[in-house]
Amino acid sequence: MNFKEENFDGAVNILSPLIRSKLINLNCIIKSDTYEIRLRVGKPIVMYGKYGYMFIKKDGTVSSFVDEESYICKPEIISEAFNRLCCYSVYSHIESIVNGFITFQGGHRAGVVGTAVIDSDGKITSVRDISSVNIRIARQINGAADAIFEKIGYENTSLIIAGPPSSGKTTVLRDYIRQLSDKMNKICLIDERQEIACMNGMFCQNDVGVNTDVLNNYPKAKGIMIAIKTMSPDIIAVDEIGEKSEIDGIIKGLNSGVGFVASVHAADYNDLLKRPQIKAVLDTGAFTKIALLDNRMPGKIAGIFDVSEVRDEIYRCGYVMDSIYNDRDEDIIIA
Repeated sequence: MNFKEENFDGAVNILSPLIRSKLINLNCIIKSDTYEIRLRVGKPIVMYGKYGYMFIKKDGTVSSFVDEESYICKPEIISEAFNRLCCYSVYSHIESIVNGFITFQGGHRAGVVGTAVIDSDGKITSVRDISSVNIRIARQINGAADAIFEKIGYENTSLIIAGPPSSGKTTVLRDYIRQLSDKMNKICLIDERQEIACMNGMFCQNDVGVNTDVLNNYPKAKGIMIAIKTMSPDIIAVDEIGEKSEIDGIIKGLNSGVGFVASVHAADYNDLLKRPQIKAVLDTGAFTKIALLDNRMPGKIAGIFDVSEVRDEIYRCGYVMDSIYNDRDEDIIIA
């Protein structure tokens, strides 16, 4: 059994024995090439991976199309998966549920959605009638950041990793952190969504380097400030930066002499230029390079760019929105 196949088998442990047995007995290549398993009440169970989409059939085989033999996900399958994700204690996982995901043993992450319970202030306090679960299979790939280091070396470390969803941003970011840490840079990782180090209790499920301190489940803006005040990092690493408070934290960290590594959403180079949130990140002056991931091949580097050149092109093309970051209190959200 290879490493990726083992990851798949660990991820499906939250499912009912019947469904788990069908998935575990799949071809090892299919398992190794699978990124996600999606469960939706009343819909076929679907897997997504290098092969595109595949549907589980009643006999445990897979097909690229839906027919009367496709295995339909019943409510009890969702309920059992959800209870297993919560270790049969929904209350202790309520914050994660409200945020839409639960990280479980092995570093895997499950998105959960249903009907939001909203209080009088408009705040989501809980989610009931869970109707969809998306299991995202963790995969640590040592060497995923090699192509970046080959082009920029180990000295020029203030990096933005950009790419669309499922392009491998987190995988590349994790390996970039690991390699910097093993080169004896003091790293503070703000793992707000618990999917980089994937802590289980006090232990990292993924290797993020020998010289990395993990601030697990800390909001990024708060975590940045705590790291600066308490851990004297050389570099702070964060995933999916974009809110105004987070950008303010980066500016304060930069004034304290701290370097940063972060990821952002961008579908392609043109999207990189047009997103006002990314312009705000670049304007902090905290970053020197941008590694853009290929939107067709997860983990592949499409190009590495100087931040100064990208900023110049943003202004030259007129992609400037002065109102997006001018002393506003509201958060800037990356879609």
